[in-house]
Amino acid sequence: MWLKILGSLLIVVAGTAMGFSVAARYAERPRQIRQLISCLSALKSHINYVAIPLPEALSQCTSGIVGPVADFFHTMSLLLLTNGWLTPQAAMDQALIESKQLVLNQPEREILAVFGANLGSMDREEQHKSLELVHEQLSRIQYEAEKLCEQNVKMYRYLGICSGLAIVIILV
Repeated sequence: MWLKILGSLLIVVAGTAMGFSVAARYAERPRQIRQLISCLSALKSHINYVAIPLPEALSQCTSGIVGPVADFFHTMSLLLLTNGWLTPQAAMDQALIESKQLVLNQPEREILAVFGANLGSMDREEQHKSLELVHEQLSRIQYEAEKLCEQNVKMYRYLGICSGLAIVIILV
């Protein structure tokens, strides 16, 4: 009897944890996109007005930001510093592969890949225009991600709890 109660409790807790885990990914994505937009805006000012080398600009654009987005830019900066032969696009691609904590979907990754291809290959004015375009695209994606977050966070939380309870009912 106690074993059934303990097993049922563990199943409900596991279902709830899975639901909250999926909901946390949906809640984290808009926050990371906001941080990405903030870092790219800082990078734009470092490129246009301060005119420092790209690895330094990448490491300085994350001031005040912690987490996976800051780690992504620091990784990219370190890759460019340690491997002088590496292009910004290759460094960004490698940093995207290495950063497992980023909760970015395919559209954001494609925007960053296009931005990485343009980074360092144009003059300041063209890079400024490219950064503006990336900012607009990421802002639109952020709005869509916030709408998805509002819709799905509660649903996945309830779905986790209810699926755990449904499994318990089926097994008992």
